[in-house]
Amino acid sequence: MAASTAPREALEKPGQIQYYNMGTGTINKGTMVSLRTDGLAYPARSGTATDIFVGVAYETVTNPGSGSSPVPIRILKTGSYVFGTAAATAQTQIGQMFYAADDQTVTTTAANNQFVGYACEIVDSTDLRIRINRAVN
Repeated sequence: MAASTAPREALEKPGQIQYYNMGTGTINKGTMVSLRTDGLAYPARSGTATDIFVGVAYETVTNPGSGSSPVPIRILKTGSYVFGTAAATAQTQIGQMFYAADDQTVTTTAANNQFVGYACEIVDSTDLRIRINRAVN
């Protein structure tokens, strides 16, 4: 396609919620979601550097894996969400980068974990509020 020579309508779509096709299994509402190498959405997991964090599940959806039709799921792409952490929380973690340990737990361990966002609030001794806006793809 050649460069534009006149104004055009870019058909902007607000990005708070996006649809992704999901792989076989269940993604639960309020959990972290990632794309795997097959291009489909799954619950976030640890230990796989190729997964890409895309947001937080807006709803619970199950894909039984039968049939050829894609099963879509809505994913929240902006905002801040409360997730657990295996380590005790501390005020010094505000602004620190966090990564997915599983679909509902974050860690500061970057190696082979997908970046989720930055801590913006200490909720209690085991829960942090994580702002995801700058992490999602």
